[in-house]
Amino acid sequence: MATAESTELTVWKKLPVGVEFPEQDLRPERYRTKARGFEGPIDTVPTITGVILAVRAARWLPFVELDATGKEIERDPVPTQCQLVEPGTGAWRSAPLDPLSDIDLRSCAECPMNKWGTATNGGKGKACREKRLLLVLRDGEDLPVVVIAPPTSILAVQQFETRAAARRKRLGQIHVKLSTVYQKQGQMEWGVLAIEELGILDDDAQADLVQRLLHGPLHEFYTEWTRPPVQQDATY
Repeated sequence: MATAESTELTVWKKLPVGVEFPEQDLRPERYRTKARGFEGPIDTVPTITGVILAVRAARWLPFVELDATGKEIERDPVPTQCQLVEPGTGAWRSAPLDPLSDIDLRSCAECPMNKWGTATNGGKGKACREKRLLLVLRDGEDLPVVVIAPPTSILAVQQFETRAAARRKRLGQIHVKLSTVYQKQGQMEWGVLAIEELGILDDDAQADLVQRLLHGPLHEFYTEWTRPPVQQDATY
């Protein structure tokens, strides 16, 4: 079938308006911060431009069990030992392999698994896997994507949030470009998220965005993303 670069759908307007798929099937694509760009499910892009609609903190502690030889027992999906359920509070499972096990609410600030140097690989990181999940609406698109910022990129996100708050701006008012700064140590390569402010959206663009956030599919994404309590997904 022949394809064209043009996005004009004039001929399609002849068809009656209908629903081709259930709205609940829509899921934001996830882009992970890598050494040389953002890795998505079907592509890797060096930069992303658009607006950050919301930022969600994510903490997840996988359950690690060793066999008699000291080798980690692999399970799919990986059982959850603890996960964030609201800001600063995690739900710790007494028996991660039992879905009906008791849950103990713990303060993330006081949890020993949230301390540097507790990483299971013996490194300097934390056993608790902390990230920031950015809900990003890319230029020219109707639905958002999720950009996953690893621990090394959390500072960049916090600095962006602080600058916006200092000027009394909502995150979605600021047009940004996301990129990665290449890092290497020995054989390890990774990327650190960089957030460049391109300017403030003009009044018309802001009004259009607010309208879309109030109605339609984008509204559903935004509402679900910002509704407490925090919903965690270990696959992030």
